Amino acid sequence: TQNFLRIVIPYLGIFFTLGSSEVQVVGPADRVVALIGDDVILPCSPQPNVSAVGMIVRWTRLNPKAENVHFYRQGRDSNEDQSPSYKGRTSMFHEELKNGNVSLKLTRVTLSDTGRYRCFLPTLMKETSFQLIVGAVSQPVISIDGTKGMGVVLKCESGGWFPEPEMEWLDSSGTILPADGPPEKHRDSEDLYALRRHVTVDQTDTNRFTCRVHQTEINHLKEKEIHVPGEVFIG
Repeated sequence: TQNFLRIVIPYLGIFFTLGSSEVQVVGPADRVVALIGDDVILPCSPQPNVSAVGMIVRWTRLNPKAENVHFYRQGRDSNEDQSPSYKGRTSMFHEELKNGNVSLKLTRVTLSDTGRYRCFLPTLMKETSFQLIVGAVSQPVISIDGTKGMGVVLKCESGGWFPEPEMEWLDSSGTILPADGPPEKHRDSEDLYALRRHVTVDQTDTNRFTCRVHQTEINHLKEKEIHVPGEVFIG
């Protein structure tokens, strides 16, 4: 037989019952991506929509370690046991609770906020969880780093990335150029990645070359183009 728990939920002043098996707690369809310093909304709502004003809502982060992120009960936020790293950075949309919106706003995100988040409604005994990925991006910088034979050596540098990105050189038609070895990589004091890569280019009709840095996990890409004067090749 099907386990069918009856739950009474106040909705706009009217009490009615829903079978717990009829209600699901729904989060985002995919992972949530944010950049360092951004404000991000972690979506969560019961479906079908019912008022959450009288419900308990508990937000936690499951990994890399379990932490209490936000707690709502008895019509107010109750964050006495909130993890210190989230103090003053979390809020719910109280005016939207009557519409079933129990989403969480997290401000000024940091790399350490990355992890799997759980939205749990004990009233319904239902939950959903999803991944938050926090990234960082930076504009590449190109410079001329000398000559080699008839060619010109170009250098591309870009710091302040997370997760680790890829770097490549392209000609004016978008063809990837063979670089002078693999990119040099290191991590700074804030755990962000910095890359440097050289390429030796020959003179072309346009003398335009592009350095592309991209991170597929957070779906971000930065490009910088340089026009090398023709006289540089002659020298």
